[in-house]
Order: sequence, then structure tokens, then C-alpha cells
Amino acid sequence: MFNDDKEFTLKKLQEALDNGFVDLEVMYLVDKINEFKDYYTTSSCIGRCGIIEFPKDKNPKINSRWLGKWHHYANYDEIDEALLKKSENFEKISFVLNSPILHVASRNADTSKKLLELAYHNGLKASSIKSISSKRYIVEIMTTAKMDAPIAYDGKMVVNREYLDILLDEGNLKLKHARKSLKRFYEKLNELQD
Repeated sequence: MFNDDKEFTLKKLQEALDNGFVDLEVMYLVDKINEFKDYYTTSSCIGRCGIIEFPKDKNPKINSRWLGKWHHYANYDEIDEALLKKSENFEKISFVLNSPILHVASRNADTSKKLLELAYHNGLKASSIKSISSKRYIVEIMTTAKMDAPIAYDGKMVVNREYLDILLDEGNLKLKHARKSLKRFYEKLNELQD
């Protein structure tokens, strides 16, 4: 059952790659994990910064929208361009940093525990087992890097240019550190075979 799921999922990954729906910067890690017989990735992201707008009087989960999001290290001009896209009537706009994240299926409790410990001991401290079923365990691998800073309310900016620049610099720095943890984890992955 696990092997069939892995084969199906890797075919879906290849389709996503062929259609340009995959974050290529994280593929070095995805490919390495997928080489192991007891593991395969189900989703991944190298991490990102962005500006997100939440509308007034609408469900934010459904109706929020990215004004800009960047998997690369964003610059000040990109922040300005994103803010030009804001609507007239919004409830809130936030600057957001999301940690790099991988969801990895593992064969059983022992392989999950081994993967989780390897992640945790290499700086990916927010990692956890997300689900358990008869088919597989899902391990979520991520860092503690996160930011969610409101920058505008009720149609008005509430921070100045200098503070926006600080948020972006901090976001890029946190993302850089998080990606270093991913690299460190990658360099230790062969320990999964021991």
C-alpha cells in the first residue's frame, strides 16, 4: 500500500513539475528524500515572504488575496509594487513570512520518529507528526521562522516606509536562516539509511 501511494504521488509530482507548479529551489531536498524507500514527499515550499490583503465583511480564508509573494529574497521595489495593488476598501493588510515546509510520508512509526529527530536536531524545530493512518505517517518538517505583521487597517497604512523596510529585511534574514537549516538537514539525510 505504501509503495503504491509513493508511486502515485511521484507521478503527480512529475506532472506538477512538467506544468511549472513546483517550487524548484526546494527540489534538491525533495529529490533526495524521494530516493529513500521508506519516505516520499507529498508537498513542499522553500519558504516565502509576502503582502496579503483581507477584505471587509467577507470570509478571510476564502477572500484574502496576495498582493505580492516571493519565494526569492524580495526587495523594496517589490513591496511598493505589491502595495499599489491594494483595494480601496480592505479590513487589514499584513506582511507575512512563511517557513520552508515539507510534508513527508513515512512507512511506519519508527521511520517517522527517525525523520522527525533528524529534522529537529538540525534546526527544524517546528517539525511534527501531522497524521497517522494504516497507509502512512505524515511528518511536517519546518522551522520556527514566521512573521505576521499588520501594516494597514481600515483602508489606511499604519506603518511608515522605514518600518516596511525593516520588516522586509527581517523577513529575508529569517528566510535565509531557515534555508540554512534545510541545507543542514539535507546534508544529514543519509543517516536515514543507517
